[in-house]
Amino acid sequence: MIRFYGAPRSSAGRTHWLLEELGIPYEYRNMDGGKTRSPEFLALNPSGKVPFIEDGDLTLFESVAINFYLAEKYGGELWPADIRERALICQWSMWAMTNVQPILIDIMYHVALLPEAERDPKKAEQGREWMKPYLKVLEGGLVEHEYLVGGKFGIADIIVASVINLARPLGVALDEYPRTAAWLARLKERPAYRRAAAAE
Repeated sequence: MIRFYGAPRSSAGRTHWLLEELGIPYEYRNMDGGKTRSPEFLALNPSGKVPFIEDGDLTLFESVAINFYLAEKYGGELWPADIRERALICQWSMWAMTNVQPILIDIMYHVALLPEAERDPKKAEQGREWMKPYLKVLEGGLVEHEYLVGGKFGIADIIVASVINLARPLGVALDEYPRTAAWLARLKERPAYRRAAAAE
């Protein structure tokens, strides 16, 4: 059985969601409250971060790597045979992680994470402006299909949505991007998403 280490309000959410979509047995270990710094956890996972999984003798950290592995091993249609579709999954996933998530995390720092005296509302607003061209890209990617790759729900939707889901709570409006807003709302209605969210 897979042992999955996660924590609420972390990148582990995208792995938790995928595990629920896959419907495979797993043991969830909530590492909230500083447990990731324990000597026992660091001996298993020197990165000291979640998500982290043990699957047999494989240990793996980094959420995208974990999700790709789980999708390829257990995911059926979530990991397509077509090399072009797999390339698009990588494209959208890397796009979200390397371009979009850093902007949203920077906004988060200046909205909530930093001590109030160190927050800069101008930097938060600048981040919201920087989000606009990326949201246009995502909106364009949803013109012909309801999902990002191959016209069907898949691993790219989970990874990208887990990032875009931070936008509205941080004051990034989605009103000008109706396809994106509808796509995100549709994904959040999925039973697997709801089960993962409720467990955290």
